[in-house]
Amino acid sequence: MFKNFEEYLINQVGISKKSLKYYRSDLSHFKQWIILKIKTLGILAENLSETVPFISRQLAKEYKEYLVSNNIAVKTSNRRLSTLRHFARFLVLNDIINFDFMEDIENSKLGSNISFEEKIIQDFANFLSTEKVSQNTSKNYIADIKQFMSWLQDKNLMQTKI
Repeated sequence: MFKNFEEYLINQVGISKKSLKYYRSDLSHFKQWIILKIKTLGILAENLSETVPFISRQLAKEYKEYLVSNNIAVKTSNRRLSTLRHFARFLVLNDIINFDFMEDIENSKLGSNISFEEKIIQDFANFLSTEKVSQNTSKNYIADIKQFMSWLQDKNLMQTKI
């Protein structure tokens, strides 16, 4: 699938071979992310082709949220989202899927459109980085905080209904 996508980028989109390395990197990053994501659902996939049936608009939103919450530079994040927009068009044009999963996913804006919770998580991630906490430990801490905040949000919703 990578090779066909590369041919599409060169022949139909008209990107340079130099730019191709960024597209490869971005799609590889997404591939690794989605394989891990669907693994949490108990589904084993080894390559990008095997993940295609699980690609959805919701998954695309989660990927963007992942980029934001992990403090990926806005420029890098937006380039990765752009790559996925091309990938979505490629999949539709080749009748691999019948919808553009990136249709409503906009680029990130520096410091805007982030919730209070996301800001707290970003600040905490920055703190962990300055404290030189290992990347693996930081990811675990952040995952724990997200889970706690989700629980807290559910708890607050329950109390408002009572």
